Amino acid sequence: MSRLSAVKPAYWISGVLLAIAIVVPLLLSTYAKDKPRLWGFPFFYWYQLMWVFLSAILVSICYRLVSAEERKRRAAQGLGDPERPDSAGTAKEAGR
Repeated sequence: MSRLSAVKPAYWISGVLLAIAIVVPLLLSTYAKDKPRLWGFPFFYWYQLMWVFLSAILVSICYRLVSAEERKRRAAQGLGDPERPDSAGTAKEAGR
């Protein structure tokens, strides 16, 4: 089995979302203009501010996807939930 098959879809989705959050604000041609204005602010300013909030949302989605995948992986290996320190011991004791 190749290493690529071990990569879960949650990691691919997270990578794509993070790439969008990084690359799109760097594309100067998308926001190098004055109009349309929003409450008197030029497009450049409110577009960049919009990407601050969008990036925060995208990063939180990625965090939730990767955390859920990590929980599944740890449960499959019998390591317990990383959020609860006592769960690793209970999972090992249950196997005895």
